[in-house]
Amino acid sequence: MVLPASPQAGPPSWLLKLAAALTGAILAAFVAVHMVGNIKAYVGSEHFNDYAHWLRVAGEPLLPEMGLLWAFRVVLLISIIIHIAATLALTFRSRSARGPYRARGLRAESWVSRTMLITGIALLGFIIIHILDLTTGHLNGAFQAPTHTSSFAYENLIASFSRPLFSLLYLVAMGALAVHLIHGLWLLATDFAVTGPRTRRVWKVIAYAAGIVIAFVNMSVPLAVLTGVLS
Repeated sequence: MVLPASPQAGPPSWLLKLAAALTGAILAAFVAVHMVGNIKAYVGSEHFNDYAHWLRVAGEPLLPEMGLLWAFRVVLLISIIIHIAATLALTFRSRSARGPYRARGLRAESWVSRTMLITGIALLGFIIIHILDLTTGHLNGAFQAPTHTSSFAYENLIASFSRPLFSLLYLVAMGALAVHLIHGLWLLATDFAVTGPRTRRVWKVIAYAAGIVIAFVNMSVPLAVLTGVLS
């Protein structure tokens, strides 16, 4: 006698995949915009500081100072929480469904899942350190708090990346980001049934290009500071 399968607890898998995909897209868009902001450091300190200051006062006088910036921060925080919850739920659900029987064909998928989990945890830890370093200044003794007229973002950037340990941490984190983005974009195509061979090849190129370009552009900033290109 075959017992009926117990009803699945929690949201359906398709909803979890959709939540993970949408929040992942939001976070990927953020890191792309953040990369563009980092490029502004090469234009000069004044341009970089003006950009950082604009982020703080955007929306005035309709919104209070930093009102729009905090709105974006809240959206990002909610996206991170939902992304973590959805991906963990999908991971545990997938492992429970397979049970002790794992086909050899699933080894690559399992490796990808483990890689996503490891890089995700690494990125979460980096985000916390990055905020404490360049946003609140708790980990940066040379940190200059922004004022209503000046952001000191460039000065804080130079002070942070002048420390080899923090530059190394940033480089490692960007490597993890590249892996996470590449696998994340590829899993997005797999989850949403991108099956055409040509489409999958194009999507794979997009995934690798996005991950590598964003990571290497960001990596260039601490390396430029350590070598004196930015000072």
